[in-house]
Amino acid sequence: MKTYDTVKLNDQAYPATIGQLLHDRPLFAMGRVDLMHQTAIGICGSRDASKRALHWAHHFGGEAARQGLVVVSGYARGVDREAHRGALEAGGQTIAVLPEGIQRFSLVKELRSLVDFERNFLALSMFQPDAVWKAWMAMERNRLIVGLSMALFVIEARPRGGTINAALECVRQKKRLYAIAYRSESESDVGNRRLIADSAIPLKHVGELQDALRQAMSDPPAEVRQLVLNLV
Repeated sequence: MKTYDTVKLNDQAYPATIGQLLHDRPLFAMGRVDLMHQTAIGICGSRDASKRALHWAHHFGGEAARQGLVVVSGYARGVDREAHRGALEAGGQTIAVLPEGIQRFSLVKELRSLVDFERNFLALSMFQPDAVWKAWMAMERNRLIVGLSMALFVIEARPRGGTINAALECVRQKKRLYAIAYRSESESDVGNRRLIADSAIPLKHVGELQDALRQAMSDPPAEVRQLVLNLV
């Protein structure tokens, strides 16, 4: 197994904006630690994603990579892994923020031929190296996903769960929040519609993505309205 690095608060590799979010806890990293200092966007969505959500996740990841952005996501099955794969297949770079300890990390089959730890990939954990996955850890790592990102793009969200939690975290950190507005509604995107109704910026077709990415890289919005608490 590839060895990992411990990145502490006073290390040059530790992002200055992350320490307060994580209460100065160390990070455990495998791969290109410098990716934490590059301009990035976050992508999140359901583990049990629909086909259209997987398509969007792959397209978003690829387009962000072509724009020179690092793609940050949570390495879960479904939307997350498709976003990682889209970025890598487009020749880009990606950060996988883990909901468990770094010693538990292994490359999933669909990414093995694409990942080069010296060039395009960083696995990152905010938990002790041997920590076993727990539901609260999957929620808590959203702070790091959002903290490393200029904006968060919600691909597909159900009414409750980790994706909605990530959206709330995005608002708490005063980052731009986008959500896909699908033409046809389904149970799998109820969360998207609720986010858009409240304050998320809707994306209605793929042609809007490049503009959204450019907007995400601009100065942060002057005001981000707090999402209603009944989303969680």
